[in-house]
Amino acid sequence: MKKTLLSLALATLTATAIADSGNDAHFKRATANSVDDDAPWVEQAAVLPVYPLAPEWLDFSGGNLERNRLALDGKSITLGQDGVVRYSLRVLTPGGVANISREGLRCQTQDVRSYAFADTVAQRWIESMKPLWRPIRREDTVRRALKDLLCDGGTPRRSAEATIEYIRKHP
Repeated sequence: MKKTLLSLALATLTATAIADSGNDAHFKRATANSVDDDAPWVEQAAVLPVYPLAPEWLDFSGGNLERNRLALDGKSITLGQDGVVRYSLRVLTPGGVANISREGLRCQTQDVRSYAFADTVAQRWIESMKPLWRPIRREDTVRRALKDLLCDGGTPRRSAEATIEYIRKHP
């Protein structure tokens, strides 16, 4: 019994000494491509695109209860270096009114931000008065559907082209 306890204590001390040796090259190499959680996230400057005169609307479903017709402009989808997927969204009401917005979605945190709204008469963007990041709420079926289309788990899809292809396959 004493030999077992002594062996266990010796194994524990040896493992602790190895772990504290500072030789974490393997760990650094294995996590070299991971996101540095200690560094604060910084959003890159978002520039509004030219107003979409000939958009490539890609329809998608917001779920069984969504009465509006939803679409993303395939030409407007961008993947930022900051991990934000930016896109132009059209919500077409049953009465035929089109609401177009320029938004961004952070897949990692599941937050969304409205950058601007379309003035369809003057064909221009009107910047949002409250361009704040906000969590996607459970009852926001449109943004939840967008999260499922634009994100692969907690990260954006690998490219804008891959995102467009995924939307076409999963309307």
